[in-house]
Amino acid sequence: MTENNFDKIKKLMKIIGGKAIVVEDGKPMFVIINVDEYIDFKNTKNKINNAIEDDIKIIRDEEKVNKDINIWKSRQDERKMKQIRLEKKLENNNEIEKQDHSDNEIVVENL
Repeated sequence: MTENNFDKIKKLMKIIGGKAIVVEDGKPMFVIINVDEYIDFKNTKNKINNAIEDDIKIIRDEEKVNKDINIWKSRQDERKMKQIRLEKKLENNNEIEKQDHSDNEIVVENL
């Protein structure tokens, strides 16, 4: 592209605004935009990247919380099972104790 053609493109871009794509050998090679648009593009790109990083952090935090909840639930289930086993054991001991006392019971009847 000659300098003269480039000046024409710049003038046209100033009049109608927007962007220009420079094509060489039938392939797009460059995009020309004004500096303000480029800065806006960069700022937007940075904001998007920051938002993505924030989302990734939130997802990781949620995964950690879910993992912690699962561990807590598992421990609660273990505690419940221990409690049930203890109650069963106490129940069995009470039954055995009742049987032992019933064998030693003296029955007095009035004649």
